[in-house]
Amino acid sequence: MPELTVISPYKSCTFSYLLGGHHSFNRYDCRASRRLRHSWSRVADSKCQGQQGEQQKPSQTKASSQPTSRQAAGQPKRTAGPKRPSHYTGHQVDKLYIYQLTLHHTQTEHAMMCMQKQRKQAANQGRCTAAYIRAQKDKLMQSVRGPQPDLALDSFFTDMSALCSRSASCIDHTHLNAIPGAIAKAWTPAWAGLGQQKQQQARHQMHAFLTKMLQKLQPLLSDVGAREAANLLWSSAKLGVDPHALVPGMTDSLACQFMADMDAATGQGFANVLVACAKLQLSPCQGGLFKAILNQLATTDLSKFDPQNVANTLHSLVTLPAAAPSIEVLYALCKRFRSLLSSRHTCELPDAQSIANTMWALRELRHAPTDELGMCMVGRMVALSRMPGQQPTPQAISSVLLACAELTLPVKQADIDGLASFLLSTDRQRVFKQHYANTAWSLAVLGHLREEQLELLLDQLFALSVSRRELSGPSLLQDVDLRQLYPALEWLQPPQNATIQQGKAWLKLKGKLNSWDPAQLATQTHILGPSSSAQL
Repeated sequence: MPELTVISPYKSCTFSYLLGGHHSFNRYDCRASRRLRHSWSRVADSKCQGQQGEQQKPSQTKASSQPTSRQAAGQPKRTAGPKRPSHYTGHQVDKLYIYQLTLHHTQTEHAMMCMQKQRKQAANQGRCTAAYIRAQKDKLMQSVRGPQPDLALDSFFTDMSALCSRSASCIDHTHLNAIPGAIAKAWTPAWAGLGQQKQQQARHQMHAFLTKMLQKLQPLLSDVGAREAANLLWSSAKLGVDPHALVPGMTDSLACQFMADMDAATGQGFANVLVACAKLQLSPCQGGLFKAILNQLATTDLSKFDPQNVANTLHSLVTLPAAAPSIEVLYALCKRFRSLLSSRHTCELPDAQSIANTMWALRELRHAPTDELGMCMVGRMVALSRMPGQQPTPQAISSVLLACAELTLPVKQADIDGLASFLLSTDRQRVFKQHYANTAWSLAVLGHLREEQLELLLDQLFALSVSRRELSGPSLLQDVDLRQLYPALEWLQPPQNATIQQGKAWLKLKGKLNSWDPAQLATQTHILGPSSSAQL
């Protein structure tokens, strides 16, 4: 390997270079690499020519006396160009260029290595900070279920405040988003274990701590995406705190960040934002957030929505009068729910609670789904009633039947019998009077109520009232929910040409109701509708 010494006005340095080999700069600038290799070749050629010395001079002088090919062809002789302005000539200028280029690439590579090292250290520190927050969150979730949840909350507040005060922690917007989320998940069990006096103290401490976190997040809002904004709004709603009340303008700022990154938002993000606004009764950006969300729901693909997202979105739209969803939005959500019902993946199939919440929301919004969707939802509920661990609650069954009755959805007799049988076989301790009354009224409106079903419902209802001692006597007409039984009985009234046996069966049911409160029966001159309190 030949060694060449480069003499420069700034530095003297010796370079070793293997002719024809690769060097460490070809990944930065290929053209500079080729020029560098050619420069080294010219330097080597000049050095070889210098070793021959005086031997070539006579021959060159002799050869110069002979006419060249250009002169023989009659072309003018080529004249030499201007000299280089530098006081270095020949290969010395090339060697100076090589030195400068080498020094530039070396400095660039060193700077890039330093930047990569700093980024790697920051990433490692950020991962360590996130792991520490998760560990403290798990510790908090276990401690709040103990005898002193107030001390667990105070310890978490102290640890997180100390973490944010350390400059080496590399706290960013993701960490500041995870801390309120941890408090929101631990707040409900902690609140249940606190006394009334300690509850107020804990709420005051939580407000002060959350204010500090939001103030630290405010300069980093430009980095907050749709997911972080949605999670932070959900956490605030879970804690019952409006971010604007703690830091003025924070709610609108989070809404703007969500709208700016709305294309990257998932179904969970849309549902979290609407749930938070519904719980806190917010209207961020003077209703601009709702308009943007509804426009996105009506015009884009909803494949990112799972059954719970669809149900929570519809449920929130019911309790947000300022939202005013259009027919296109409701149609798109129902279409997505129908595709989930026909999914081949078990994890994508709706559960009983999602179906019940969806049916309740559609009933409140007075939007009747397609007959196919209604029958599929009822059929799915019947299938879930036969699956241990996934069986619907009495409230879910009551809500589904009530929605079918009010929206006049066509249902199969077999499905109605399956849901009614499951409700009647459920332990009475899990059923309320409202569930039996709503079921009886819904079956009558749908035209599927039979006398034996109403008799079983009345027996279960009477046994439930006596066992819970909710009534001093069987006076069912004093309860608003139970007045639905009389319309159900009227729908069962046999025609004039009915047989004697049918008439006796109906009179038996009527006598059972009259015996519970005969004085109130005369005042029932009109048919009452379903109970307005049948909500999830």
